Amino acid sequence: MMRAYLKIQFDKFGKRYGYDTGYFKEVVELDVGGATKLGMVASFTAHRFGLSAEPYFAAKVTAARWADCGSCLRLSISMAVEAGVERTALAAMLTGEGDLPPEMMLAARYAQAVIDNAPELAEIIAECESRWGREGVAGLSAATVSGLFYPLFKRGFGYGNICEPVLAELKAVARRVSAETA
Repeated sequence: MMRAYLKIQFDKFGKRYGYDTGYFKEVVELDVGGATKLGMVASFTAHRFGLSAEPYFAAKVTAARWADCGSCLRLSISMAVEAGVERTALAAMLTGEGDLPPEMMLAARYAQAVIDNAPELAEIIAECESRWGREGVAGLSAATVSGLFYPLFKRGFGYGNICEPVLAELKAVARRVSAETA
């Protein structure tokens, strides 16, 4: 019963976002309890702790890009757009072409500093806390973990892929928008 329910939920998620949930369904077959816990991870990592969509998804997309999983990056972008983040801002963040809102720039710097364990991380955390409070820092942390968790789990489970097609598509969007506004 639980096995069937989980597969239905993973199928709904996959259809909603055009995302292959095959690895989720394999986990369901292997261990229903483990699959249930895997599904619950999303509840935590999707919690923004009061953070608006732009900085949350800037951190999540930065982490997904670093993890180098095209389907996870596409999923993060789709979720960001669904939450109201401008596609052009996401393209600017990922390609370096175009203007990036300051809060997205700070959130992306935060995520990259966490990933790199950068020496300036403490200062960036302080800057984020000044802007969004401790709750916002928790949201950025959850977003960064979310952007890394699934791609790394997939890769370790043998379902990894690369993100080159996503970056090429975003560069095309950025060029098209630049041409339209010129």
